Amino acid sequence: QPVALAPLLAQTMPMLDTLCRRHGVEVQLGALPGSVMADATRLRQVLLNLLSNAVKYNRPGGRVQVEAEAQGAERLIRVTDTGLGMSAEQLRDLYEPFNRLGRQSEGPEGVEGSGIGLAIVKALMDRMGGSVRAHSTPGVGSVFELRLADAAPLPVAGQAPAVPAAAAQPPRPDAGTAAAARGTLLYIEDNPVNALIVSELIARRADLRLHIAADGRSGVQRALELQPDLVLLDMQLPDFDGHEVLRRLRAQPALATVPVIALSANAMPDDIARALRAGMTDYW
Repeated sequence: QPVALAPLLAQTMPMLDTLCRRHGVEVQLGALPGSVMADATRLRQVLLNLLSNAVKYNRPGGRVQVEAEAQGAERLIRVTDTGLGMSAEQLRDLYEPFNRLGRQSEGPEGVEGSGIGLAIVKALMDRMGGSVRAHSTPGVGSVFELRLADAAPLPVAGQAPAVPAAAAQPPRPDAGTAAAARGTLLYIEDNPVNALIVSELIARRADLRLHIAADGRSGVQRALELQPDLVLLDMQLPDFDGHEVLRRLRAQPALATVPVIALSANAMPDDIARALRAGMTDYW
């Protein structure tokens, strides 16, 4: 359906705040006129993957610019960064799943990631009838170009909006929705793409309220404030790991019995067994 670009990016930006602060990188929105034919949720996932990479592989004080323009029957969305850049050899392998292009060892602690983000980007753009192309210069930066069919002007008053309401940061419940809500969930997760996926799933349940914390310290604090019915916990967080989060939760009498489920890509049997021994309710 028609998806307006400016509102979509405005909904996406708050999900990058923590990552931008951690890496000292600024994301700037340029002109984003018009709309494209796309799936709004999947396009937001594509943009989150590209913007997350542009921030993580940038330099302190670096910038990321997002802009769009019409080109014939298509609309071009351009993501430009001032980061590390890539060689011609790296560009050839760019969309190969699990290929980190040698970047997992960059910097003193490496750059976190699984190497599937760009493969997902390409697959989703193909499925939406679009394309993705990258240009890069080592030491200067990279440009990713997304092309999608241009859409007719958006509907006017009385017709459905093109972009669904953002689910990444659930709206504060009013009196009616608060009364209907039966469960409060806290998701402790620093990856904005993962947060988006879980948010979209929970948005289908009007009886559940989801809150997201982007690191272990704020997650423990939010748990104390919310007294949630369930905690979903990433095992790799920027300040400390899931085991330390669990230890701090269990040290609080009010949180000692709250179910905590690990939600992680660390799926080796030893990782799962250790977490369950430590007191995780389950490991997904």
